[in-house]
Amino acid sequence: MFTAQSNSKLTLVEVFSCVLLLFLMAQISIPLQPVPITLQSLGVMLIGLKFNRKTAFYSVLTYLLLGAAGLPILANFSGGYHIFLGPVGGYLIGFLAAVIVMGEVNEFLSSKCGSFTRNSLGCLTGTVVIFVCGVSWLAVYVGLKQAIMVGILPFILPGLVKIFLLVAALQYLKK
Repeated sequence: MFTAQSNSKLTLVEVFSCVLLLFLMAQISIPLQPVPITLQSLGVMLIGLKFNRKTAFYSVLTYLLLGAAGLPILANFSGGYHIFLGPVGGYLIGFLAAVIVMGEVNEFLSSKCGSFTRNSLGCLTGTVVIFVCGVSWLAVYVGLKQAIMVGILPFILPGLVKIFLLVAALQYLKK
């Protein structure tokens, strides 16, 4: 019983820490329209790589639910369910899908390749999932061609830089 309580407290601390990380990363943004560039996806990738699937899933879900409930924890201190119904809603839901897919990729590759390759492929896969969810929803508002123009193209280079910096930092810290 003591172990179960310790694990649940540790998990709650981990979930709270991840929610705090996502909140802080969301506030670092370049306010493009209709979708800002933030460091939220970097936080999602870090959570997806460094925490088990359950903790990653519940962390992102808690963050999204708190944001939907109106707490100003989303990008630029925004909050409320209306954010999820707007142009960025697909990206936010994509965060949840990304940590699920990243957990699957990590598990699949755990015995097949080294951490650098596994982390890189996990982050790349997570980023693609976020893009697919985000652009699919954004296309409802602006059409598919425009969604690709404003919802993927400006994010490709920053996304690749985020992946490179995160994986490089994790490799450095591992040593």
